[in-house]
Amino acid sequence: MSKLYITSDWHLAEGAWKSRPEIAGDAFESLTRLVKKVDICDATGLALDFILAAGDLFDTKLPSSEVINTAKDILPAKLFMLYIQGQHEYSKVPWMRVLDGLHAGCEGYATKLPNHWVWGLDWTLSLNLQDKLDAIGAQLADHLPQFPDDYNILVLHQTCNAVMAGTGKDREARLEYLNFRACELNDGMIPAGFDLVIVGDTHYHTEFQLRDKSGKMIRCLSPGSFAMQSISETNVGKCFVLDLETREITSEDLYRRTYEEIQIDGPVEFDQEIRRRIKDSAVENQLDRPIIRYTLYENDADRVAALKQACLNKVHPFFNVVSTETEENQIELGQTEDVDELIINAIQEAEATDEAKTLLTALINSNSSDEILNTYYKDMVLRC
Repeated sequence: MSKLYITSDWHLAEGAWKSRPEIAGDAFESLTRLVKKVDICDATGLALDFILAAGDLFDTKLPSSEVINTAKDILPAKLFMLYIQGQHEYSKVPWMRVLDGLHAGCEGYATKLPNHWVWGLDWTLSLNLQDKLDAIGAQLADHLPQFPDDYNILVLHQTCNAVMAGTGKDREARLEYLNFRACELNDGMIPAGFDLVIVGDTHYHTEFQLRDKSGKMIRCLSPGSFAMQSISETNVGKCFVLDLETREITSEDLYRRTYEEIQIDGPVEFDQEIRRRIKDSAVENQLDRPIIRYTLYENDADRVAALKQACLNKVHPFFNVVSTETEENQIELGQTEDVDELIINAIQEAEATDEAKTLLTALINSNSSDEILNTYYKDMVLRC
């Protein structure tokens, strides 16, 4: 029974966290786990399983030779892989060709799988997207009468309101907000005739629906990213699997670094957590170090510095300070590590005056600082 493993946003790089380069290796580990799931070929050499990757496989347009060689070592030569390009890697000479990948749908027509066709479109500027989709739609209209029983899959790498709004009770409010941000892919843009749409770019693993140009609701999948690049990305480390015989779609786990949330409500709990981390043993392989998101009752700079030191080589800590005035007013220190480190280091400096310490502490707690940091954080999440 052949399967299609549906992925996106590998972001292969030595360290894909720009502000935390010590958090590294997740994407390569996820790719290794994915390859272990795939049955590459049968006794006759025919492909059994396939991998589909919906863009941003590399984190940059010019990946280093180390990144390319590591990926090449992980991906077997006989693996049948389809891919499109995302905005992170988009170039005239796709790097995935070096890894024997087949550039899906980018040779003017769809790619054939058993009873399935894959139509791919590289990341496209929003002002050109509808024209390119319409061109694919014209090809699909000519194609459908020849293969009426086959399954047609469209693969894109574009921002999409239906994905970025997420789920939950606030989804409608987020959708209303996102409608003003000119996301590239929305209802009424997909050509009629597709059975499934795969959307990369947004790092959420979720299933949703879009209305095609005929008004029909189309099943859509957002595979999500292999590994976290932002503390906001908690729903990662999965892929979708399409059974090419039954056409059943399931969600499967891939590697995901251990993630934990800990709330600290007072100085006693703070000191207990520091002592607990001091007693922990160092973890030699940084891939095995969990990410811990601490929610703090207040920004106690000295205790934060002590906890960071206690976490060193054991876990990767992030700190979320909830304002005592309102719980809705939050500062994501984990995503503004440069500001955080500057403040902590300055306060720790022996020559820093009491006045300087007061000013630095006020900066991190001020309303204006909250607003700037929160705006930066939200924008960063929406650009992931």
